[in-house]
Amino acid sequence: MSIHDTPDEELRRGDVACTILCQMDFATNPQRWWLGYGPLTAGGVTYQGTGDVIQISAMSLTYGTSAGMIRFEIPAASPEMIARCDNQDSEVNNRPCRLFYQLFGMVERDGEHRGRLIGEPISVFTGRMRDMRSTAGAQERTIELEAYGRMSWKGKAPFGRWNDADQRSRSSGDRGFNQMPSLKNRAVAWVPAG
Repeated sequence: MSIHDTPDEELRRGDVACTILCQMDFATNPQRWWLGYGPLTAGGVTYQGTGDVIQISAMSLTYGTSAGMIRFEIPAASPEMIARCDNQDSEVNNRPCRLFYQLFGMVERDGEHRGRLIGEPISVFTGRMRDMRSTAGAQERTIELEAYGRMSWKGKAPFGRWNDADQRSRSSGDRGFNQMPSLKNRAVAWVPAG
């Protein structure tokens, strides 16, 4: 059932709620989780419930783009989680991260909410993870992970511009672009070989 198939009176009744689903594609152990309890299958993917263990910063959503940054935080991390967090750059950095909204119908029976999913998950953020860090003190242990949307990467020096440094990082010793800065605002006449 699509969200568009949901009768308008059901949406207006106040019996519809929303939760967040998250897909984090870590290099060796991808995680699929949602802000609830127990397993949830939505859109053919099973998500594990995290309850209130993981917190997500406020999201700024704009039509058609994911420009901002989102911070995930585990404010009461265990010592084991802190130990696993260290030196995880290759596991985390530049790996995909996606957030979805999932609507569900709420009907209360015997004090428990039993919801049926409404439609497929709605994509609200697509980005790349980086900068997982932990802080541990006598009283507090915290893990933070940031994810940056597609548009936020535009201002960073990407791997792929046509300049000498990027070319040397792709092919060490290649000096094919080392004269590019000196050719700025100059016309070059190429003479065919032969």
